[in-house]
This record gives sequence, structure tokens and C-alpha cells, in this order.
Amino acid sequence: MAVALLVTMGLLGIAGIVMWILAIRLSYRIEQQRDGDKPRPGLVMTNMFRSAFYAPPDDKADPRLRRQAQVYIYAALGCMIVMAASSFALPVIATQKATAATQPAAPPPDPTGTTLAYIRSNQDSTLPEFIYMHVVSPTEIHVVKMVKPCTDAAYVTAVFDSATREATRLIGGRLNRDGGQTPQAWLTFLPETRRLDVRFNGPDGKIAEAYDAPPAPWRMYDFDLAEFALFGPHEPKDFSFGFAMAWPEDAAPTLRILGRVYAKFLYSSDKATRNHFRFSGPAFTDPVAGDRGGELITDAKLGHVIEARFGRPNHPTYANFMLKLIAVTPAPEGETVWRKALTDHWANCPAEKPSR
Repeated sequence: MAVALLVTMGLLGIAGIVMWILAIRLSYRIEQQRDGDKPRPGLVMTNMFRSAFYAPPDDKADPRLRRQAQVYIYAALGCMIVMAASSFALPVIATQKATAATQPAAPPPDPTGTTLAYIRSNQDSTLPEFIYMHVVSPTEIHVVKMVKPCTDAAYVTAVFDSATREATRLIGGRLNRDGGQTPQAWLTFLPETRRLDVRFNGPDGKIAEAYDAPPAPWRMYDFDLAEFALFGPHEPKDFSFGFAMAWPEDAAPTLRILGRVYAKFLYSSDKATRNHFRFSGPAFTDPVAGDRGGELITDAKLGHVIEARFGRPNHPTYANFMLKLIAVTPAPEGETVWRKALTDHWANCPAEKPSR
């Protein structure tokens, strides 16, 4: 705003000077017509106001020149007046900018109680899976992953540190018939040493796997970007984080450390309600396929994912990754939607066969 105003004032100044010079030239011509061949002291000594606005009884000057000189004078004075008035706005704009800079940004809305429903699949829509994310509190989120009713469904919970926005504990398990979680694996983050410990025999059991955590703030790729429902981003600018991923396949280690992700802000759309980012970096670099990143679209206000398309899959059997938002249900209805999704999955299903 201030730059545009300064440019406008500069253009007005140039226009005013041009009008002033043209008025002086006309004034000289008018005086020549009035005085004939009488010697004159020079162009700069011309009284353009007298030439333009005073006409003696026997005036020999062309009246059209007088009117034209009046127009030039009025235009020059108008430019000067507008410039002077505009100069008073500059301190006001500077004050407004300084005030805006010192005021803290409004905190994002509290997502507690919100339930988000997604479909995750390959980018050709094959292998679709329903993903429900429920924000339990500003530092806890639960996620269930369902292919179809009455079949095995994953249930993962995560607790985060409010200051670092990093998960301190993740529990992976299955959705049981009571609508709760049957835990199977525990992942603990130790911020002092930035170590990730994996256990399969209880939260205090023997450590089965241990890793150096990816760059801060670290995230779990197979958590289906649920962290965005808590922590955004809430600003249209670049950011980065680290990715780890659980990959339960064959006898290989459960956890993979993928590395850093660079999220480059591209543009905003839909009247600045959506922000578009490009994901790249070591976490999406394949030795054979090369760059397997892609695009992420987030809600500009709430920060959660609207759509994501990446070349790297986050679960076995998938070729790539696509996540599409179906619905957002805020509190208090979000709690109802969440409980219904859990209970409906096993409703009216055949009884479980007793174990032998």
C-alpha cells in the first residue's frame, strides 16, 4: 500500500512539473503576442498567472492560449494538492503496519472434538480404505482405518508434546468389537536423546527396536497425516519436518526412518481458503524412481488435510498414496460421528470364533 502510494505521488509530481512547464511556455507566447517585438528578459521571467488570468482592454493575445494556460495551471496545482494530501496518509499507513506487526496472530481454533473422515487409496482409486480421525484434545488424536464392515481394522492413538508438537507416544492396535482399542505395539519418543523405542509386549516391556528419530518435528507417514488436524500449517509459507513410517512386512524391522520433508508453499485457492504445498526431500527420494513427492492441499484456517497425492506409498501393497477428505464434523457432533463409526463397524457381524 505504501509503495503504491509513493509511486502514485511520484507520477503526480512528474505530471505537475510537466503542466507547470507547459504553462510557462504558453505564458511566454501570450506575452509575445501582447508586446510584439518588445525585448523580454527571458523565459523564466514570465508571469504566467498574469498572462493566463489577466486580460487588458486591448488584449492582442489569443484567448484560446489564455484558456489553455489556465488548464495547465489548474492541472499543475491539482497535482500538487493531491500530493500534499497523500503525504499525510504515509505516516498513518506506517503506523497501521507497525501496529499489525506487534499484534500477535490469532490462535487457530481448538479442534478438540472434531472428527475428520477420509478415503485413502492409490492415486487410481484402487484399494480404498476409510480413515477416521478424532481429535481427543489439543495434544491427542485417535485414528481408525477400515476397509469394510466386519473385517480387521487398525486403531492407532497418539499423544503429543504441546510445546514441540512432536508425538511422545503412539500405540498401534486393532479396533475391537466393543469399539475400543486392542493394543499391539508401543512407540515411545525420548526427546532428550531423540530416540524412538518400539515395544510389542506392553508399554514397559523389552525394547524390540530402537532408532534415531527423524528431524524435528517428526511425524509418522502411516498415521495418514493426522498430525495436521492438530498443528496445521496455519500460514501460507514453507515448512519442513521429519518422517518415520511403520512397515510391517516380512521379517524386516517394523519402523523405517525416511528423513526430512520439505513443504514448499505454492499458492492459495478458493478465495484463500485452501493452501497448496509441494512435498519433496529425502523422505520422498527413491534411489530408483527418483522424486516420489507430490502435492498437499490444506484447510487454510484449520490446517487439516483436504487432499494429498504422493508417489511414495505409506502401507504395504499400495503403489502410491492419495488421501481425500470426505467430511469434517466439529464438536459436539464430532464425538457422535466418531463413536458411531467405531460401533457400526462390528454391528450385526457374525460372532467371533472362539480361540482353541
